[in-house]
Amino acid sequence: MKSSVKNRFSNLFQKRQQAFLVPHETTRAPSVTIPNTLSECFVSKLPKEVLLRVFDYLRQERRSSRSITTTRNRDLYHVSLVCRTWNNLAAHICYHTVQFYSVLSVLRFHQILQTSSHISKIVKTLIFPTRYGYACPNELLDAFQGITNRIESLSELNTTLRLVEEESSTEDGNERFHVLPIGEGHHNDLRHLSLYGNGNTPARFPAALSSFKRLSSLALKGVFLSEPVSTDVTPALPRLQDFTIEGGNVVLMMDDWLLSCPKLQRLFIIGPQPAAFSPSTDDPPMRLLVHGKITYWHLSGSGHTQIGRWLASCNSITCLLLDWTLFSNSSAGIFPPSLHQLSLDILPQDSVTLDAFDRHFGASPISHVLFIILCWERNASFEHSKEELKVLCAKSDVFLEILDRSGYTATV
Repeated sequence: MKSSVKNRFSNLFQKRQQAFLVPHETTRAPSVTIPNTLSECFVSKLPKEVLLRVFDYLRQERRSSRSITTTRNRDLYHVSLVCRTWNNLAAHICYHTVQFYSVLSVLRFHQILQTSSHISKIVKTLIFPTRYGYACPNELLDAFQGITNRIESLSELNTTLRLVEEESSTEDGNERFHVLPIGEGHHNDLRHLSLYGNGNTPARFPAALSSFKRLSSLALKGVFLSEPVSTDVTPALPRLQDFTIEGGNVVLMMDDWLLSCPKLQRLFIIGPQPAAFSPSTDDPPMRLLVHGKITYWHLSGSGHTQIGRWLASCNSITCLLLDWTLFSNSSAGIFPPSLHQLSLDILPQDSVTLDAFDRHFGASPISHVLFIILCWERNASFEHSKEELKVLCAKSDVFLEILDRSGYTATV
């Protein structure tokens, strides 16, 4: 019995084996060539410039007038593992914007640049960790300067000024200077520059800033100056269009210098400002605002409660952004006659009421203006009166747009 079953399975195996064998005398089946998927794939035939543009959509980067925020993206890492070509292209995206979240990451990247020099050719934006209101250690400033000077050509830099002292005949025996952590002749194509003050110590403005002739955007955050900036020492920037002041006393020291910048159009004043900067009086706090240059003015968190009627004489301002405190406490009829867009920054702690809207919407020239409300976080009082505000805007011929910006700034 066992032998018959064994023979039966043996015969079946032989028949199956012969079925897969092709005799030499018979016609062979056409040979099949396995294609090289990497060389014949449609995507692999795309030009590198096109692939680079496609990969750029994977970059997660959010920009505002205040900051740049990048987030870690796993998709780019996966793309870089496909092949060597894609790895090189993905590296251009990954290292385009380098943002540091800790001092340790700065020191590590400084070491990476010393061993991997090819990275220095693809970095275009550097965002160093800032110590707002606190002095920066010399070791960290040395790392800032080392990284900045190893990069070949930056288009955007966000860093802290170096503070040096020289013997002088001043009262305290020292004269202080703000110094850029950039070597002479480096990054002449720099377009965007954000500088943080090194603590609260006043010092002279960095004269080397005038060497960046292509600079179109400049931000000074927490910078304190010991004297007004003169165009004789620091020539005006010919292409500067956007200027941001965040804290410090720059708003009092750079009025004349800003007036001499021929293409300046957008002014951002953010955060607490000195008491001498008072927009609530009848006189403008800066001559720049009434000189016919500024078309966009952003004023929020300054610590002041209202704006004077001088704003109505600023014929060049077409776009204006205010916080709720300034908007709600200012009297009617203060807005410029050429105003096309009015934006309102509402924070969670603001007590929003319809009285302020009703007061301003009934006055000229607020009619037919695009009114944008920026809600960075949920505000209960605004949510309660939102529908009534829509009705009021419709009656006043005001075009209303509400933007929920709560998800705009990503936290990493």
